[in-house]
Amino acid sequence: MKSEITLGLRCAAALVLCVALNSCGDDPELVRKREEQKAEISKLQGQLSVLKERLDQIPEGDKTAKIEELKQQADDNRAKIASLENEVEALGKEKAQVEKDHEKYKHKYIAK
Repeated sequence: MKSEITLGLRCAAALVLCVALNSCGDDPELVRKREEQKAEISKLQGQLSVLKERLDQIPEGDKTAKIEELKQQADDNRAKIASLENEVEALGKEKAQVEKDHEKYKHKYIAK
């Protein structure tokens, strides 16, 4: 369980780093979405940390039910992170296409 949470935190941290390094250019909509995703990822990382702390504080005799609950919450958070990763990837592809279209436009209508 602890390794799953740690893995989830590492994945989320890697995603935040990738998003930060992959600029969305000047498109305000893409910038806004990126910032929303970064905020959501930070929120999920915080939730995973809280879940880990809760797990560590549970008395031995009461762990089974709590572990299942915490596992479910961790799974939900991982699913949200995966969804955000997919959205980031889709936005990256969209950005690449917009940049490609922009280059075609610039070549077609050269400023004189």
